[in-house]
Amino acid sequence: MKKLISSKLFLLALCCLLILWLIQACMVQPIDHTPFQQSDYYQHTLQELENSPPLIEEGGELQVGWSKVNITPPVGTPMAGYGKRKGLRYEEVHDSVWVRSFAFDNGQTQAVVVTLDMLLAPMSITAALEQEYAALGLKPEQVYLTATHTHTSFGGWGQKLVGWLMAGNQDEELVRKTTARIVESIRKAQQNKQPARVGYGIAYAPELVRNRLTGAMSGRDTTLRFLKIEQTAGSTAVLATFAAHPTILPSMDPVLSRDYPGELVDQLEETVDFAAFAAGAVGSQAVEAPYGNTFESTQAVGRRLADAIEAELAAVQLSDTATIGFTRVPLELPDPEWRLSTTYSFAPFLFNGLFGSYPAYISSLQLGETILLGVPADYSGELLPVLEKQASQQGQQVIVTSFNGGYVGYITPDKHYPLKKYETRDMNFYGPQSGGYFTDILLRLLRLYR
Repeated sequence: MKKLISSKLFLLALCCLLILWLIQACMVQPIDHTPFQQSDYYQHTLQELENSPPLIEEGGELQVGWSKVNITPPVGTPMAGYGKRKGLRYEEVHDSVWVRSFAFDNGQTQAVVVTLDMLLAPMSITAALEQEYAALGLKPEQVYLTATHTHTSFGGWGQKLVGWLMAGNQDEELVRKTTARIVESIRKAQQNKQPARVGYGIAYAPELVRNRLTGAMSGRDTTLRFLKIEQTAGSTAVLATFAAHPTILPSMDPVLSRDYPGELVDQLEETVDFAAFAAGAVGSQAVEAPYGNTFESTQAVGRRLADAIEAELAAVQLSDTATIGFTRVPLELPDPEWRLSTTYSFAPFLFNGLFGSYPAYISSLQLGETILLGVPADYSGELLPVLEKQASQQGQQVIVTSFNGGYVGYITPDKHYPLKKYETRDMNFYGPQSGGYFTDILLRLLRLYR
């Protein structure tokens, strides 16, 4: 009898172990270290790149218009930026949030740049906008989307569980109204077009950036890159980019704000007629806040960046004839590899169930000799030098901006993948080859603008 009971217990334990093994086999997988160059997804993206070459038009007289529209939702709307907020709603508006648009037309073709005072350009709003472009005389590839990446703007556009944690559940009415205001901003910019000249400038603010991934003084992108636009009637605008994360303000304060990009824009507009900001290659790049997590710090950082740009404005060389080029390349991704440990990741179906699965692409825009590349990620500033070297060899400048209407996590140098850090462990969604893969595609796209 005892032997029979023991046999049954043994079989029960064996069955339990088998069930646990099956669960693990279904929910966990080894991390794939196969070089991306050997993958099907890489080959498919190369084919997409071949099928989507930039449309480049040499134009005559350049015309540019700009516009801004307030997109601030009512108090009580969820905030976006930190998962620990769990849909926290803001109780106060410190400074309103806007959509700012530029319309470029060289007589042969046109393109639009849209920057949002939001964490990113949400996928739901991007999809809604694509239903509106035709009425504006535009195709999706002619609209270059980006965002300031402030972590204290509004949410209400989150999807799936992680979307709710980061930005609150999606509010269809909020998505509709925000989309309508973006369309209004684009239309006004088109209506405001006037003959203009455009030029590229740079400034530096090394004291405001640190590498939060490695802590090293190397691997920092300390350059302010900007476009100066001057209408012949006399009005001047600036589109500025910078890599430091706009995360100065306390994460759990229920106060809506643009963080330091808002202060930068406001300070610039004391000198020029219009200004806008787009987040640069913010992955790995943290802002140095001189007075801690306070509005005094946002003001100080914004003022310092504005001063740096204003000191270089007069030296910017302007051109009234501009080549305009654009394309949008669909980006095939590997299976998600959201890490559980150093060697294992969760199964793709678990990631997709928590995060969702959305289209991703690389956007690009040529304005004269400046090439803008838009990525659906926190793309690391450590990866920029190779792109800048290639642009320089082509006699051009390159500006990388993040958050182009999709989101695939953090893209950092592959050498950092073993680090047990937030950017490489929690927010690396697509495995140890992401940095190399993205940068390879960006380089190939950049070369098409030679």
